[in-house]
Amino acid sequence: DPADERELTERGKVTAFLLCTQHSNEIGAAVMTLELAGDLARATDPDSVEILDNVVTVMIPSHNPDGHQMIVEWYRQWLDTEYEGQPMPWLYHPYVGHDNNRDWFMLTQVESRLYADLHNRERPQLVFDMHQMMRDGARFMVPPFIDPLDPNQDPVIQQGFADLGTAIASRLTAAGKAGVATNIIFDNYSPSLAYGNYHGSVDILSEAASCRLATTVDVPEDKLKAERGFDPKVRSWNQPLPWKGGAWSLRDIVEYDKLAALAFLEHAARNRRQWLRNYVGITRRAVERTDGPYAFLVPPRQDDPGSAFELLDILRLGDVALEEATREFVADGVTWPAETVVVRLAQPSGSFAKTLLEVQSYPDLRRWPDGPPLAPYDIAGHTLPLQMGVRSVQIEKAFEAELRPAQIAPPVGVVRGEGRFGWAIPASRNGSVRALYQLLAGGAAVDRLTRRAGSYAPGTYVVREVERAVVENVARSSGVDVIGIDEPVHLSIVSQSLPRVGVYQSWKPSIDEGWLRWIFDDYGIPYETLHNADIRQAGLADRFDVVLLPQQPVKDMVEGNLEKNEYQEPYPPEYVGGLGRLGGDALAAFAEAGGTIVALDSACGFVLRHLHPPVRDVVEGVNEEEFYCPGSLLRVIVDSDHPLGWGMNRQEVALFMKSPVFEGKDDDQVQIVARYPEYEPNLSGWILGENKLAGKGALVEVALGAGRAVLIGFRPQFRAQARGGYRFLFNALARGSLGPERELSLG
Repeated sequence: DPADERELTERGKVTAFLLCTQHSNEIGAAVMTLELAGDLARATDPDSVEILDNVVTVMIPSHNPDGHQMIVEWYRQWLDTEYEGQPMPWLYHPYVGHDNNRDWFMLTQVESRLYADLHNRERPQLVFDMHQMMRDGARFMVPPFIDPLDPNQDPVIQQGFADLGTAIASRLTAAGKAGVATNIIFDNYSPSLAYGNYHGSVDILSEAASCRLATTVDVPEDKLKAERGFDPKVRSWNQPLPWKGGAWSLRDIVEYDKLAALAFLEHAARNRRQWLRNYVGITRRAVERTDGPYAFLVPPRQDDPGSAFELLDILRLGDVALEEATREFVADGVTWPAETVVVRLAQPSGSFAKTLLEVQSYPDLRRWPDGPPLAPYDIAGHTLPLQMGVRSVQIEKAFEAELRPAQIAPPVGVVRGEGRFGWAIPASRNGSVRALYQLLAGGAAVDRLTRRAGSYAPGTYVVREVERAVVENVARSSGVDVIGIDEPVHLSIVSQSLPRVGVYQSWKPSIDEGWLRWIFDDYGIPYETLHNADIRQAGLADRFDVVLLPQQPVKDMVEGNLEKNEYQEPYPPEYVGGLGRLGGDALAAFAEAGGTIVALDSACGFVLRHLHPPVRDVVEGVNEEEFYCPGSLLRVIVDSDHPLGWGMNRQEVALFMKSPVFEGKDDDQVQIVARYPEYEPNLSGWILGENKLAGKGALVEVALGAGRAVLIGFRPQFRAQARGGYRFLFNALARGSLGPERELSLG
């Protein structure tokens, strides 16, 4: 009712979030909130009273207070020493480190879920997400963002970026705060960057220049660096008052942040009606949507029902209304069964659902015409059904169906048959790995099929001599059916023992390593953390079956933290250095003695350079005008008869993010288990020069002495999004503890 809308707009208040210090090493905003809250609580001046009268301000001083405490303790440990202010040599979050603000749609971490729940309850019109960046660029960045922006965001939200950002920049510049820039470095394409922009809010970002945690730095003007077409030394339309260099302190960061927060809140207060009207309009357009597509469907029959549930649960946590069909229906000319989940896009959070479920076509942006690509700030393709191995279908036209609210729940595995000769568990589901490690932890003997036997595919787990109650518990907790082997059958098998896994952890922290630990803990996979000295220690093969090298630049793996950084600031010596040549030699000896090295994505380069297998990366050194793929979902063709491909489909999806591409002899020493197709590898995102991939290797196993190296040239578990690729990783771990092949007749 327009009259009700006018009345509510007239007397309503704007709800505005200040989301501070998501990244615990960016401490300025958290410190600022204490001052700002105190100032507003005591204020009697007209500007502050206007804020208090018209805005409900919700301050979140720290998104990760445990990490903030870690940073403070680390800083105090080195206070008044030459190492004061150096970054920590480990992640400041138990698992995800700097990626905690890339969890805005998967919502895997407890902090992300708490925030999403708060946002869904309070429904703010405005959100100000305050960060810090490098010390040698602009002093402060606010929107408008650079292109591209996600087309699924409402145009009024995107216009709001410029509206708020310009107001903040004007306020800071008027106060004489130099080095304030807009429209630099940061785009707003990926939904991992912000939650609010898909839930009716104008969710903006700021980035203040950093110091050394709380220690003042000196940045001469000639040391300021240009990046992505922006030069902080040059006066321009988007930086009218350049900073001239000099001292930069935590006090400076707090002052810039506080002025920016006040400008944000004052704009909200003085334009209260505008922001409330905009919010109503954004929501109305969402629920009255008529453009296609109309909906997405998730059919009940899935290769991995557990992953399908996880996808739907992500949508549910993101405030998306889910419905299910009570009977068969027709959509886009196809008949769909009862229990199909329907995600209609005409709803308040429809843009969140659409951006997660649809295929991305990232724009071809160049630094100049026909020049090198302009890299996305995050990834170019994030389609969740592709990443998670879930069948989802886009429906263009409206349809009639009998629907009810969907009651989604994780699958409950059941035990089928009597198990006269044993039990079989398919390897085609992620939950099967939970079952495997639960069985191994309980002392069960587990074998795996090496060849198809009737309906049992290669990789199937075979368990004998266990009580039915054991497999019933495993089925229930893993969500995977356990099938009784009740007819005589001849099997080719290998034993599967519990792999002793060591995960390399550099003193130069790898976020990928943190995500690996989160996944392993989630799946009940035991592991030990290995530092440089642990790997160089003699007898590595006596202690471990598998050494896992997470994704990390080779330079960081080899060198680690330098004795002095580029500013000639020293680092605590106990955390200096990387694997180096001795680490490479130790890993070579480990493989020669029978160990399995598993390298992920860029870490494959360490194996290529230091262990010298007969494999090369064909895109190493190729310039970006010839080949570029900045985080896209690509098709790979899998040999599912190989142990690394067990449980996989012939065609799977790999997240390629400036990854290696392998070429080598396909013989007894080098086996290409997954390769890129000859044509059209791109499924979502963007790729330039796809011919460089044609027929080349994505996943390779190389025999090294009595052991092997498994080179996974993509991100099989990226941010816990790429769940369809988990089994590549799980198979690589299991590969390290498979026994010799033998024949077994049951019955």
